[in-house]
Amino acid sequence: MPKSIPTLCGSIMAEPFSLGVRIHTAAYRELGLDYTFVCFGVENPELAVQAIRTLGIRGMSVSMPYKSAVMPFLDALDPAARAIGAVNTIDNRNGRLTGYNTDFIGAVRALQEANDLTGQALAILGAGGAARAIAYGAQQAGAQVTLFNRSTERGQALAAELNVDFGGSLEDFRAARFSILVNATSVGFRAPDSNPLGQTLEPHLLVMDIAFIPVRTKLLRDAEKAGCRTIAGTRMLLHQACKQIELYTEQQAPLAVMEKALLDEINRLGGSVGA
Repeated sequence: MPKSIPTLCGSIMAEPFSLGVRIHTAAYRELGLDYTFVCFGVENPELAVQAIRTLGIRGMSVSMPYKSAVMPFLDALDPAARAIGAVNTIDNRNGRLTGYNTDFIGAVRALQEANDLTGQALAILGAGGAARAIAYGAQQAGAQVTLFNRSTERGQALAAELNVDFGGSLEDFRAARFSILVNATSVGFRAPDSNPLGQTLEPHLLVMDIAFIPVRTKLLRDAEKAGCRTIAGTRMLLHQACKQIELYTEQQAPLAVMEKALLDEINRLGGSVGA
């Protein structure tokens, strides 16, 4: 494929966001690689994929709303990305573009740092793209997954598609039935006083919130007050980026260096409220 100096990687999204740039740049520097990461704001996903081929871009992150839109223009899909129905990573190997989903890997790795998922009763709030990826990954890791969503129709449809349980609306969640809770809704993102649940949690729960700004969301702060163990959304974000680094460089990603870069950038963006 076409070569450039330095090797170019990047991300495509509707509105450019600096976190990916900071995380990837820190990783490439630590690994001693001459890679440059650029965040592209695009309007046409088909032409964006064409640009990956034309410019010889080594790898490309994909953000909403393009995670499904890019799929028809790729040469191959990883089986997990096909099952989830979304691609957040495009790997360019000698001009052949393969779509991957590292979101589910990031979620599973983050959860498994705290708890083995085998046989665990895991509740997911939400039925969007993130919930789909996490439900898929958690089920593959052996968890018993139940979805809760405000829209019954959407929640039931996703549960049936993934062959997991549907538990009803968010208000129907009961902590006693589960050992792990994951918030995959957008409630709490850049909203430090918003919690998707209106109930007190129980101390046996492990609680993860995929929202990462602020680092400690209202849900996580409330969970900690209830005695729960918690996982910040930054862990999922880091682990999904680590998998991208591994794909692009075939080296182990420097997690600690990437985490520092991520937290520094969130703080710079004013996202440390509640941290």
